[in-house]
Amino acid sequence: MSVHAFPSVLGVGPQRTGSTWLHEQLSQHPALCFPHNVKETFFFDRYYGRGFDWYAWHFGHAAAEQVPVEIGPTYFDDEAVPERVYEANPDCRIIVTLREPVARARSLYQHHLRKGRVSGSFSDAVEQMPRILTAGHYAEHVERWISLFGRDHLHIVLLDDIRQTPVEALSGVCDFLGIPVLAPTEQAFAKTNAASMPRFPWLAAQAARAVTALRSRRFHRLVEWGKALGLNRVYQGNDALPQLTTQETERVQDQFAPDVEYVERLTGRPLPHWTHARPAATA
Repeated sequence: MSVHAFPSVLGVGPQRTGSTWLHEQLSQHPALCFPHNVKETFFFDRYYGRGFDWYAWHFGHAAAEQVPVEIGPTYFDDEAVPERVYEANPDCRIIVTLREPVARARSLYQHHLRKGRVSGSFSDAVEQMPRILTAGHYAEHVERWISLFGRDHLHIVLLDDIRQTPVEALSGVCDFLGIPVLAPTEQAFAKTNAASMPRFPWLAAQAARAVTALRSRRFHRLVEWGKALGLNRVYQGNDALPQLTTQETERVQDQFAPDVEYVERLTGRPLPHWTHARPAATA
């Protein structure tokens, strides 16, 4: 096991903000060690009751000099997680990836729609899974992490920078962690294809539940084997994913306005592309 405090680094998301990119890039670094055969353990939110030995098992392959790292985007907005992490290691370094909140909410809605976890319009989905919306309240959730770990132990990475200047974004993360700068892989510059609705939503929902059950029992290799065989095509189809209506977009923009202002203050950067023009009032 590593001689470093455990865990030493957490990437806490939230979902659909670039956490997969962060994992793919940092997992190439020889100074870092990630959970065995799985990206997310869900320990600090979903499986905390299983005890710390259960979590440590995922890092049993770490060399003594390696720093244990996990990228867990579902940790971001769970009220209990920061205190649990702080209790484990008050010196843990926290990486927060952020994205324009309306686009993040839309992307998470479409993600859960593809997995069969929600159905209907964006508004319908938010009723079924409020976290689609509430995880975007950055002012509340980021501040919770800062209140425990301090601003100097938290590093913000914007999805805009990941897309536009990935070399600089990755360099900033490495500097924050105090490790040699890593040259980004080709995946750092890759663009993903547009997602689509699954042809059989009921089958996609069953597949998603099966994967969750297998992961909970540590059958990570079986899940990865299924992906290699192309079984994740069950989440794909021909129809384009639905978008938010104009009314939904305007309502969400209003709700997230304080969070956009918060991120601007926190980073010291104006984010005009995060600030949407509001429609003129009608008589």
